[in-house]
Amino acid sequence: MKKTYIFIPFAIIALLLSGCNFLDKNPDDRAEINSRKKVHLLLVNGYEMPNIAPLCETMSDNCVDNNTPDDAGQVVSVMPLSLMYNQYFAWDDVTTDSQQDSPYYIWMHCYKNIAVANQALQAIDKLESESGERYDAERAEALLIRAWNHFILANIFCKAYRTDDLSSQDLGIHYMTEPETEVNPQYERGTLTETYKHIQADLEEALPKVSDEYYSVPKYHFNTKAAHAFAAKFYLFIRNWDEAINQANMVLGTSSEEASAMMFDAAAAKLLGNPTEELHAWMSATSPSNLLITTTMSTYERTYWTSYARYTLNRNALKATLTGWDGSRSSGPAWDGRFPGCNIWRINANYGSFKATIVEEFEYTDKVAGIGYPRILRRELTAGETLLLRAEAKVMKGDLSGAVEDMNVWCQSYCCEKELTASAINRFFPVSSEGRIPQHIPTLHNQDMAPDWIITDEQKPYIWCALHLNRIETLHEGYRWWDIKRYGIELAHEIGYPTVTKTLTWDDDRRAAQLPQETILAGQTPNPREHVGDNASTNASMGPNNTTNIYLPNTGYTPVLVPFN
Repeated sequence: MKKTYIFIPFAIIALLLSGCNFLDKNPDDRAEINSRKKVHLLLVNGYEMPNIAPLCETMSDNCVDNNTPDDAGQVVSVMPLSLMYNQYFAWDDVTTDSQQDSPYYIWMHCYKNIAVANQALQAIDKLESESGERYDAERAEALLIRAWNHFILANIFCKAYRTDDLSSQDLGIHYMTEPETEVNPQYERGTLTETYKHIQADLEEALPKVSDEYYSVPKYHFNTKAAHAFAAKFYLFIRNWDEAINQANMVLGTSSEEASAMMFDAAAAKLLGNPTEELHAWMSATSPSNLLITTTMSTYERTYWTSYARYTLNRNALKATLTGWDGSRSSGPAWDGRFPGCNIWRINANYGSFKATIVEEFEYTDKVAGIGYPRILRRELTAGETLLLRAEAKVMKGDLSGAVEDMNVWCQSYCCEKELTASAINRFFPVSSEGRIPQHIPTLHNQDMAPDWIITDEQKPYIWCALHLNRIETLHEGYRWWDIKRYGIELAHEIGYPTVTKTLTWDDDRRAAQLPQETILAGQTPNPREHVGDNASTNASMGPNNTTNIYLPNTGYTPVLVPFN
């Protein structure tokens, strides 16, 4: 019989003989979540969010391709920061990158946050069973983290919700409710209706229990107001207008005075002398307008540096939001000329402009070597957006005067010279073709999305107004893309030189971003690509695309920023 010899080093023998009970330790060295404090510390890890703005803004109408001819016929030649931006802008499947700001990064970080929430919920169940104490506030926070991250995934990787019946024909995402314990488990995506039902169930369980009792800085957590703001957004997306208004009221109160007190202090922010100082005003945890602030690892601001500024807020996208047309036409219904509510910063007139919410703050891990992590803060939920969502719901309920009152509060908080009135809205957003600016008045495919979703000609100007103001409120945050999806707004992107025009129809399969290639290879069902608005190849017209640069270290280049005049 063949003998098998096992070599055990002397050091190991000594350890075995020493009487040390090393086998009593958890073999994978995980911390045991066995106290309320440890639950709190664990949940902090559920807020390491990805930045959805690079994907969502580039796919929306908030960006143009600077490599196409401008109004004077001039063409610039600039590369994107990464090849994936070419694919975002053309609504192609992303196959070029898996680092920060990519679909893979969004997917993995959202599911990582969901895993944190599920681990916390499992620990809470055990602690409540063993101690008899209640962990209601902690349970609510975990449920909200889980629901919010699934909501993000659904609004990026799935089509927009239509109705329960219609969305039961669309792919959802797998709703994780338990910690993962298997190697390479296989999951079914289920339907979008099922995904939304799970989100709603988590929300409705969490809302009565949510509390700010143990947060040292509530704005970095799902505090009470943030929870209700999330609920208002969710109910608006499923067109439960009454509940959307009710949840928004929990955030804003019911009077204009209460809502005004929660708005961003734009006048004070505009007095600041540089974009970094202005960023701190936008992202302040003491500002009542900020309901949930998160930090992301993101190189998004670098897409506005002249070296990489191919797809930016420029030309018609800039005119439709912040500057108006050639100084002679206003960019909004309650102000003349350019939008008065923020400084508009730019590096070079050829490459577009931005407001300070996009500014990067670099976190050094080694200052001598100049390396570290690029960080961009996000205002995930704000009082301003919640106010405009409430205005939209009021329009759908027929309360036009209430909607105007809400939108006027928003306008006045952003230094608008004029009072927003019903007549001003109807002049700026006419139902008739006369005097229209197409970028302000997109065709709404609401009844194509859901046959019972009827918007009358009387309501349309107010819906256009709410969407336009929200486009400005959420600029550089990605939520304009979500509005485009849910209203079935169609887009055209002009790409490169010679120029190719690509179109996105209201029912285009590409409205659901393709799952990351790594996820598909692991067995997840990919999104269909059978119905697309065009089949034009962009390979010949994309211009410079010979880079896949995504920088973690500081490049040492500091852009010179000047106000837009």
